[in-house]
Amino acid sequence: MESRKLIRLTYGWGTFTLVLVALLTPTTGWTHECGPRELTVEKGNTILYSIVGYSFVPSYEIRDKGDPQVAVIEPPVDIDNVDLEFKITGTGEGTTMFKVYWKGPNRRATCSIKVTVAG
Repeated sequence: MESRKLIRLTYGWGTFTLVLVALLTPTTGWTHECGPRELTVEKGNTILYSIVGYSFVPSYEIRDKGDPQVAVIEPPVDIDNVDLEFKITGTGEGTTMFKVYWKGPNRRATCSIKVTVAG
């Protein structure tokens, strides 16, 4: 009878551990990854900033459009792609910040981008 309790206790903790590990392991099927946090662009040039996606097209909103005297950000053209690609154009020397919020079925995040424009 004592061995049955031990087996039941071991089985219970094993199941608990497996469930806990599964819950804490990130699911790549439901996430997106922000691009670099800092970018440098020459005045008058355009670079791409990507939020890399996995398996779904997120909704997004540019929440902070930064200082247009320094740089401007354009939304993605291909909105059916799981990767979001924004164009950032340097308009004047200085530094500005952009924030892009994205939301999917189970996750959401804000990608912050610091852009430095050199003359």
